[in-house]
Amino acid sequence: MRTVLLALAALVPASACSVPTEIADVADSRAELEEAFRATSIPSVSAIVVNAESVVWQESYGFADVDRPADGLTFYDVASVSKLVVATAVMQLVEQGLLDLDADVNGYLPFHVVHPAHPDVPVTIHHLLTHTSGLTWPETDADVPGLYVPYPLDAAPPLGTWLPEFILPGGAHYVPTVWRASAPGEQEFYSNIGVSLAAYLVEVVAQTDFNAYVRERIFAPLQMSSTSFAYADLDMAHAARPYGRGGWAAFTRVRPYPSGDLKTTPEDFSHLLMAYLGEGAYQGRRILQPSTVRRILSVENPASGLCLIWARTLAGWYGHSGGKDGVAAYAEIQPERGVALMIVANQRHSAVYPGGRIHALVRRIAWDDG
Repeated sequence: MRTVLLALAALVPASACSVPTEIADVADSRAELEEAFRATSIPSVSAIVVNAESVVWQESYGFADVDRPADGLTFYDVASVSKLVVATAVMQLVEQGLLDLDADVNGYLPFHVVHPAHPDVPVTIHHLLTHTSGLTWPETDADVPGLYVPYPLDAAPPLGTWLPEFILPGGAHYVPTVWRASAPGEQEFYSNIGVSLAAYLVEVVAQTDFNAYVRERIFAPLQMSSTSFAYADLDMAHAARPYGRGGWAAFTRVRPYPSGDLKTTPEDFSHLLMAYLGEGAYQGRRILQPSTVRRILSVENPASGLCLIWARTLAGWYGHSGGKDGVAAYAEIQPERGVALMIVANQRHSAVYPGGRIHALVRRIAWDDG
């Protein structure tokens, strides 16, 4: 397979956090993408640059599957970039007065959630969106056994079934390490479980499945027809198969799917990025009010740059990364410049992220061409 990838090297992107000084202009940046692809083992990479109104540039390179080239219709698992959808959904309900950021989550849930070591400190929705609830990440299945068991396609248990089993003392899968020692609101600890709990709040309040809610309230108005948390909603002929440590992998779903199992194309997801650039609206379709967008992008933790799920980085960019075995993704916006980009790959590779060459080159195109 490596021989074939090298033969198709003239097709893919490259990256780095600060733009290499030897790149003279945008044309050079695009040419450098081909060389960068040749230097990686990534089967395929797709990237896009947009402004608030339209696509500025996009390319797809390499193989989406064993013998199928990637193209503009190819959809990818974007791992934790999925969390941007969760934040958007929660804040829609906050706008409507159906959720309160500072309210105890137990005012909405059908089961009672408290930090076992700090029962008098309520867990709030704000804590969940700023990773300060006290719930652990967890980074691997060994940390909280069973959480990341892969289920074929869309077969993972519903949020309302597994969440109490894992986070409530006495639950079937409960382990004390699911909670950190710090009280809610004290420290920032990135948490897939916490964000999944936020997604479940959407289910409870909206009285519908989380995926159904976001398809109706976010993806449909933004014309994201090739985006879903469920494979059943998508045409598998266009799926980018993950290429992990063991080679080509199966299509699976894990319990905390809202935190890391969204499937989308770069062009589809760019509509959400364009809505954020447009203060909550995309081509006249509004999903958030301008004040809500500003609230989401307000920095909560100056040390980390964390906002509400989004994170502010250098030069006024706001973004989120996603990564797991067989998946790499990065999405970001620069509101002052009015540009955004997304890079996805079906292999986890540092070149896609800030500090990597693909990211640097695509950001250079966004900065100069946007």
